[in-house]
Amino acid sequence: MGSNTTAVAVDIHRVKAAWGSNDASLRARVLSARYSKYLATIDDPGAGALDEVLAGAIGDRCPSRYGYAVVALMHTLGTVLPGEVRSMQAIFGMDEVDSPDLNYPDQTWPVPIPNTPEYPLVTIVYRERLAALAAKIAAAHGDEGSEFIEALTGWVAKTIELGVDLVIFDY
Repeated sequence: MGSNTTAVAVDIHRVKAAWGSNDASLRARVLSARYSKYLATIDDPGAGALDEVLAGAIGDRCPSRYGYAVVALMHTLGTVLPGEVRSMQAIFGMDEVDSPDLNYPDQTWPVPIPNTPEYPLVTIVYRERLAALAAKIAAAHGDEGSEFIEALTGWVAKTIELGVDLVIFDY
């Protein structure tokens, strides 16, 4: 599997509301969206993990399957942001803007699925913290993370404009 970092601007409240909703139309939207590729990534062509997330009842699947189901859900509910970067660039760039006052990154899923050390990894920057992060980015520098800093700057600006939360995925 490759290792890339992408971002989505999404209202986390909408993602949380999907948990246990049994929303058939949302299920259909996720499965028909181009981001359903994340479901195929986990060898779950029947969308079993997605069905369990929408039912609010997790079974015994591999934790990464639930992670990719939620990734597909967030991509469907949100706005995919341009600027995919290689993960190593993201790691170097993140070191430049990491700050205890931001409690960044927050690697907790917005719905109660099991966390996993496997992919996908998620970083959530809630809308209340975006302005503080934007201020930290302006002071960040470093040659190795410059691609990530540039992408992150755009992601934060667009997410602030949309008035939602920023979710960064490493997969």
